[in-house]
Order: sequence, then C-alpha cells, then structure tokens
Amino acid sequence: MTNYAHIQAALAQGWNTWDTRSVLGHILLPDALGLSLGLKEYYRGTSLRTAQIGRRTEGAESVTLGRHAHDGRYTETTVTWAGITIRVQSAHAGDDLVVLVTPTAGQRRSALLTAGAAYLWNRPGSVTREGGRITAEGPGGTVRVFCTAPHMDDPYTDIDGPYLAMELTGAVGISTGHARDLPEIAEIVARASAEIGTAGTDPVAQHREIVRDAISWNTIYEPSRSRVVTTVSRLWNVGKRGGYALFCWDAFFNALLAAVSSRELAYVNTIEMLRALTPEGFVPNVEQGTGRRTYDGSQPPVGSMVVRELHRTFGDRWFLEETFEPLLSWNRWWWRVRRDGDLLCAGSTYFDPEFPSPQDIPRVHQHFGATCETGWDNHPVFEDVPFDQVKSLLAAHDVGLNSLYAADCEALAGIADILGDREAAAELRERQAVVVAAMDSLWDEPSGIYRSRRTDTGLPTERLSTMSFYPLLAGVGTEERIRRMVSGHLLADDGFGGEWVLPTSPRSEPLDLREGTYWAGRAWPPVNFLVYLGLLRAGESEAAAWLAEGGSRLVLKEWNQHRHVHENYSSVHGGACDKPNSEPFQTWGALLSLIVLMERGETGFFRAPW
Repeated sequence: MTNYAHIQAALAQGWNTWDTRSVLGHILLPDALGLSLGLKEYYRGTSLRTAQIGRRTEGAESVTLGRHAHDGRYTETTVTWAGITIRVQSAHAGDDLVVLVTPTAGQRRSALLTAGAAYLWNRPGSVTREGGRITAEGPGGTVRVFCTAPHMDDPYTDIDGPYLAMELTGAVGISTGHARDLPEIAEIVARASAEIGTAGTDPVAQHREIVRDAISWNTIYEPSRSRVVTTVSRLWNVGKRGGYALFCWDAFFNALLAAVSSRELAYVNTIEMLRALTPEGFVPNVEQGTGRRTYDGSQPPVGSMVVRELHRTFGDRWFLEETFEPLLSWNRWWWRVRRDGDLLCAGSTYFDPEFPSPQDIPRVHQHFGATCETGWDNHPVFEDVPFDQVKSLLAAHDVGLNSLYAADCEALAGIADILGDREAAAELRERQAVVVAAMDSLWDEPSGIYRSRRTDTGLPTERLSTMSFYPLLAGVGTEERIRRMVSGHLLADDGFGGEWVLPTSPRSEPLDLREGTYWAGRAWPPVNFLVYLGLLRAGESEAAAWLAEGGSRLVLKEWNQHRHVHENYSSVHGGACDKPNSEPFQTWGALLSLIVLMERGETGFFRAPW
C-alpha cells in the first residue's frame, strides 16, 4: 500500500459527519453504517429527513453549525424547523458514538426525533430493530444502537428502513455499543466538548476555530471513489453537481486550511484535485459527481505554491514525488495552450461533451467560460474585453493570471530542485523569467498600478480590480512602483482601502457597478489572501498587518452574529447574508482567519525565503 493509500485508509475510520446530504447524519467508516437523525412534527404531519445550512426554499430549516473536531470526536449543531429547535451534540466513547439531543424550543405537542440506521452506498450489511434497540451486522462486526427514551411506534414516520423514534419531551440520548443512560451520555459529551475547548471572546482562538470548523464541516466521504476529501460547501455538492464538487483553486486553499489541524487532510485535498487532471494535462475548473469536468478550462494555478508550503511544513518527500508530475503537466499546458506572445490570456477551449451538461451551455468556448478561468467569473474588469473565437482566448493579458503563473513557475522550480530534476527546474525558471520580464508591459504609468492590457488595442482594460496587486506575489515591481500602488490604491479611501476590505473594485466606482454582479465590489477571502502574500513578499509589513486586521474584522462580524463563514462579504457594510449567493459556510471564507494566524506567527506558512 502506498503512502497515500495509507493516509486515505487512516482518515476513513470511525464515526463522523461523512455524508454531505445532512449535517445530522453520522457515519461509521469503513463499513458505511449510517445513523440519520430527523424530526417529525404533528401540526402539519411533515418530516425533516435531512438538514443543511444555507437552503433558501420556503419553510427550509435554519442551521447553526457549532464546533467540530476534524476527526469527529466532538460535533455540535443547532437546527430550527417548523417551530422546533434542537441542539445536537455528538462525541466518541472509544469506538462508540454517543449523541445528545436537547430541545430548546418546541410546539405544544412534542416533536418526534427519529434515528434511522442503514448501510449506505450499497455497502454490505443488515439492520434490524427489536423493541428499543437496533442491531447492525456488517463486515466490521455487530453495532448496536440504543436510546434513552422509550421507542414510540409511529408507522407513518417518513423514514425508510429500521428506526428508533422518541418524543422530544426533554433531552434524549443515543449510543452505540451498549446502552447508556442520559447522565452518562451527557458526561461523555461534556468531557469531549471541554477537550476541544471553546474560543470564547479571544479573537485568535476564534480564528483557529473558524479554520477548523470550516474544514471539518465540509469534509465528507466521497463513495464513488472511496475517498475522504474536503469540498467547498455541503450544499453545493448535492443537486446539479451530483453528490460532490471539487473546485480547482478552492481545493488547494482547502489544503492549506486543513494543514492547520491535519497533515493528512491537507495531503488528500491536494492530491485528489491533481488526480482530476484532464487528458490534455490540466487541472479542470471543477470535477463533480455527475461525471462532469470542465474540459474547456482551468482555474488560477496556485497548486505549486501550496505544495511547496506543505512540504516546508511537514517535510515528506513522497508528497512532492506524488504531486510534481501533474503540477508540471498543468504548468506546461498553460504555456502551450494559453500563451499569446510572452504572456498568458485566459481562455475557454471548445470540446464536444460526451454527456452535455446545462452548466456548460453558457461557458464552453465563450466569454464567460474564459473569465471563469481567472477565478473571477463575471467581474466587470473583463466587460470591455472581447473573446477571440479563433484563439479561444480573452483578448487581454490578464495581470492576475500572469502573476500567479510566474509564482507557479518559481515554486515548481524549487520543487524540481529538491527532487533533483535539473532539466525541469531550468525550463520552469526560463518561463518564469520570460513572464516576469513581459509583465513590465502591464505597468500603467498614468494610473500608477499594474493592470490587464488588451491584446487587440494595446490599451489597459477600462476597469480596475484587486488583481492589480498580484504582481507583488510574483516578485514583480520596483520599490517605487510598489509604494505607489500601496499608498495610492491599496490604502486609499477611494481605492481599495476603507473599513471592510478588500473590495474587488475600487470604491471610486459607483455603488451600482460595484455591487452589480457576483464578483463586483464584494470582499472575497482568496483575494485578500493572495494580496496578503504579495505584501509579505514585497516587505510591506505594515500594509500586510493592516490587511490582516481588516480581514479579521470582516470574518468575525458574521461569525459572532450568526456563526457563518461566508464565500464573500459586503465591502460596504461588512455583512454577508444580504446576498443569497454568498454561501454561509464555505471553506475559503476561513482564509481571512488563516491570514490572522499567519500574521500572529501561529503557522509557518510563507515565512521561509521565497
């Protein structure tokens, strides 16, 4: 068994919230025995079989995700639905699971708590119920499930297979292995809660909690390939994406975030995304459960930087050997397919999908598909840039893409050095030098900042974006230019400064333009993160500290109000729930907290010489 196979096998063990379909589901791996909690209320006779955070349909449940140890030894969540509120806490007792369900609000007639058991994903096993006990027989042996309240036999409960049902007249407990009474279950839960601790009002502890919980709640078991992986959002996995979705640069950011708690999870998030490599040799924008991959294009190449930092942190040579070839293939693909002169343009290459997806209709070989390759989707910085149908490219040398590509070449060359591949290292440094030299043409002297430049007119793009600071991450820019950019744009109140940072568009633009599209004007955590790295590299420590403080203020506002960690935030008022398309528990929102931890010296990321 390889190093990587050992890691996957070790992660896929024990009770955890492995099933993306419900935050109330607990699954025992590797057997895949599922314990699914649900609710039935009697005024309308309706049932809640699964619970998710972020559903926006009428009558949807409200979910607050609490603390979650990455290995599942403690979890907590609160669900409100149909006038019923329950707090659900789980803990490990050796190899057993205990669950404490406490109703905190309810209807006049007590709701019914259901606990169904089944072997998921067609895994072998049988489940039966006798009285107040469920018995499951699987490859791993016998697992028995008990509850502390009498089983209520309701034949109209909307649940398939054997189940236990308990009236929620008060707290109830569920345990596996052997029967435990309520005080014992409560004691086990309290002990596990104390062991993982609570952040309280300590901001640094809160940031550690944000990073841990954002990753832990979105880490699932993906059964089609028998793998543990962190996805960007549980809600995004279901429906049109078929059960899971791995987004390219999100996955690499997830690897860094996971590394704060788990080396193993950091590795799997990196390797699983690289294993999605297309036959053309690039990492697709997305791979999802329907079988769809975006064969037309990729996303920003941040993978080599992440791999380099993980190796610096953990030192496993095999990890570099596992990841180097796909990273090199991806780097070469950019230069082979997206090169226009000495710089890159984002693009979308035509292909005939074997199974056409409605998600591909607006993007393949079109302007929108090319902008998605930048990671910035429909940001207005690309509005005036035409899509060249012959070249399959946007008619602009994108400042963000070229900066990240130069940084990718540099990081990957360093990896090649460690592996002793001198030929690849020389090749990569040669490409890096070409791109860095050519990026001088992206400097716009009148506005005092780097900006994307159109290939059809030779003029800078009409609109500005925060990508104009990415050259700092590639080591591009003289001290004078960097000072002009930082003082004249980054910190300026009519630029990208202000209380809620960083807006993706300058504050000098009218509000309706800045808030008019998905990406325009909002504060996006990955943007803050990449700009922060650039400031570190440029030696702009005061500006980096300012950005860390601003990001802290931004993420803690929603965290302390709603315990949300959002996909994006308003750069006007700092909230995020104002936009229905801002996911409330999305992994990369925690990058704002990772910046704070890095600034406080709590991680070793990006502190070694570049």
